[in-house]
Amino acid sequence: MKSFISVVCALLLLGCSNDSTPTETSIPTPEVTSAAVSTEAPIATTTPAPEQEPATVATPVIEAPKTPVVASIDGGALYGQKCASCHGAKGEKAALNKSQIIAQFSETQVKEALKGYQAGTYGKEMKALMQGQAKALDDAQINALAKHISAL
Repeated sequence: MKSFISVVCALLLLGCSNDSTPTETSIPTPEVTSAAVSTEAPIATTTPAPEQEPATVATPVIEAPKTPVVASIDGGALYGQKCASCHGAKGEKAALNKSQIIAQFSETQVKEALKGYQAGTYGKEMKALMQGQAKALDDAQINALAKHISAL
């Protein structure tokens, strides 16, 4: 056993020698220089850091509540598209000779009539025909038509 330990130690010493010709049994090791073994404290050198832009922080964007943008509805154009063919350009006709002449209606009367046609609670002979026409109108369109018709 003693001879085995002495062989291992010999191999380790041969492997750690500074011999420049490596042998098959030796394992090359990096050379140790005196600078690497120095016990002196390293001298700190500082190099200026490259200028960096300050970090940007994402700022949360708080949006105002979105309100629907309602374009101004042209009551005259809407009247020309929906009403004038039966009621006349100035509201002077009794539609199909069965309705009232709407030229003298106030804004409130026009709104009540159109809302009544939508609900099916207004009108006589023309109720079914006008219900189909009024059903497609929203409140803004009804208000625009009421203003236009009351100004005829």
